[in-house]
Amino acid sequence: MRKDYISPKEPGPMRSSFRSVFPVKHTSIPFYIFITVAIIAIFIPLNPRMPSKGLDASWEFAMNEAVARHLTFGKQIMFTYGPYAAVGTRTYSPATDRRMMWGSLFVAVSYVTGLLFLARGKKRYLLLFLLLFLATFGNPELLLLSYSFLLTACAVRYMNPEKGGNPAALNWRGILAAVLMWCTLGLLPLVKGSLLLPFAASAAIPSALFLYKRRFWQGICLLVLPLVSATVLWIQAGQSFGNLPAFLRGTFLLTSGYTEAMSSSWLVLPAIIGEGLVITFLAVSALMFWSMRRANRLTVISKWALATGFALFLLVIFKHGFVKADGVSSAFCSLAVLITIVGLLEMNRCLISSLIIAAILTAGTSVMQDATLFKEVHEKFGSGVTWSGERRTDIFAFCVERAIGAYSRTTYRSTWRTFADAWEGLRLRIGRQNGFEARYAKAIDDIKSGNPLPPLMGSGDVYESEQSVLLASNNEWNPRPVFQSYSAYTPTLASLNEQHLRGHDAPDWVLFDLQSIGGRLPALDDGVSWPALMDNYTFVSYDGKFVLLRRLPVIQASSEYNSVFSQKCKSGSTIALPATSGLLFAEIDLKPTLAGQVLIALFNPPELRITIGLQNGKTIRYRTVSNMMRTGFLLSPLVGSTRDFASLMAEKSDVGFDGQVKSISIAPTYGGPVFWSDTYELTLKKYGVK
Repeated sequence: MRKDYISPKEPGPMRSSFRSVFPVKHTSIPFYIFITVAIIAIFIPLNPRMPSKGLDASWEFAMNEAVARHLTFGKQIMFTYGPYAAVGTRTYSPATDRRMMWGSLFVAVSYVTGLLFLARGKKRYLLLFLLLFLATFGNPELLLLSYSFLLTACAVRYMNPEKGGNPAALNWRGILAAVLMWCTLGLLPLVKGSLLLPFAASAAIPSALFLYKRRFWQGICLLVLPLVSATVLWIQAGQSFGNLPAFLRGTFLLTSGYTEAMSSSWLVLPAIIGEGLVITFLAVSALMFWSMRRANRLTVISKWALATGFALFLLVIFKHGFVKADGVSSAFCSLAVLITIVGLLEMNRCLISSLIIAAILTAGTSVMQDATLFKEVHEKFGSGVTWSGERRTDIFAFCVERAIGAYSRTTYRSTWRTFADAWEGLRLRIGRQNGFEARYAKAIDDIKSGNPLPPLMGSGDVYESEQSVLLASNNEWNPRPVFQSYSAYTPTLASLNEQHLRGHDAPDWVLFDLQSIGGRLPALDDGVSWPALMDNYTFVSYDGKFVLLRRLPVIQASSEYNSVFSQKCKSGSTIALPATSGLLFAEIDLKPTLAGQVLIALFNPPELRITIGLQNGKTIRYRTVSNMMRTGFLLSPLVGSTRDFASLMAEKSDVGFDGQVKSISIAPTYGGPVFWSDTYELTLKKYGVK
């Protein structure tokens, strides 16, 4: 293994380094034309999406509106995305289009600068493979994530000149390139808060490497530049410097509860396939560490820096990909991109084998992300059927029959779409004035026509997630801090939403549509806010889609309860509820064991299931989330639909429902007391209006 040394017999240091980011030879014009076209098509949203209805489309629309309406991130708005969200969502808004384009341009220029620096002197097929791979399977989040790791690889490459010795000093071109690349890094956490760990890793690891090599000023600059850049960009976005800690706190709160609340199991895939994909991912990752260990050209400290960065990024990729079963293809895609970046440093057989496996599995599992196949499954079997808690071999067989068509849409058609959409967007931006404004106006009209809302005298909010309907209606939007109810999955987040309803800034109107995700017990989403709605709002109407509620003149700061039951219960046992009339709210404190906490940190825990026995003899199973049960939720009567919620608020028999709960049972899907405590505290309270 090569040792660090300085020898007078060594040829001159690598004089190019960052100074020769762009190769000197100009004989391969088609190659560089392709790189230019590919970078523009992949990184710059020339043809952005337009607003629409739906869960994801609603929060994308809402994030643009939060910027347009100058809401304070971290206080008025708390979500996993920040004030530069449009760079990640690629959703059009007249208020954010310029910011989206400039931010994407900076990422594109910085990314290609890093790639060309790494690829200098390497075989070009790696660069071509990477760009085509990103054009086919890439997404904005992957581009930002891989950019973070790209910076670590660039630092390692710079500190390990091909001819040995010490790296050359940077000239003004190299300094400019480095400043641009590390300043662009500051954009990442402001696009999406969950990119904070990659951001920190890409600032700290290269800085530590330079400091270890006694390049103190360079090391300090690599650490300070992203921090200064992020602060400047935050202020440039119209946010106060004093609110930056609140944004970081909100990001931590959202990240801390994400795994348990948003994880999903392999209910459609046969268990052997799901478990096999996890094992394969870990095996390929281990093979990569072995490959880096065998890298002959890298010094020991450089190997440690590269391996540390790779491990941190693997954790992020693994969590994003395997917490939710439909993210498997993204996990292998991200792994393949990281392997390719390492390959630009040094290639060997282990790395080639890892890359081939990751690329094949990316393509093979890409059908799991095909929107058309999702739609076909939902049309045939019903929305949410995969969350029934039972393994559905009929759904799996249905997907296998249609896999070839889905495969074509997610592979070569996807590549074609990347370049075709870029060309169409360029044509609209250059050739047609107001082309995007017209498309935007039409998209807003389409949302309005689908769910027309009357003019509301005052401000409004939408529960649980269909914000697009209100935003498109020209009514005043007054969102709760965590404006998508399924994301209020920790006690602190849920309490912030409840206090919003009890404060002087509470919305005058609330539109309520029960849209719980992942097979959750519906009353869990913003469950602690339901008493606030019952205290402070009155039923106006129910149109089959939304329950319309109007705020009362006097706001109650808290609700009144009578305690009726408090006991330590055993997980898995059936608990009979006391016979009582009225509304029964529950607070359940069920904690993970130490092993469960480790599993939550590194992977995802066994899902918790609640079995509800009704007085009419029916038994219903839902998924439940431990953090969401702690703040309190309506347990009886069972509210399973928007119509049920309308009955709850209207107290009218003609909209009535039969949902009195007789018993409950809570147990994990597997593992028993290994990952979850075998007992929990159950408190039942009867709600009463003051």
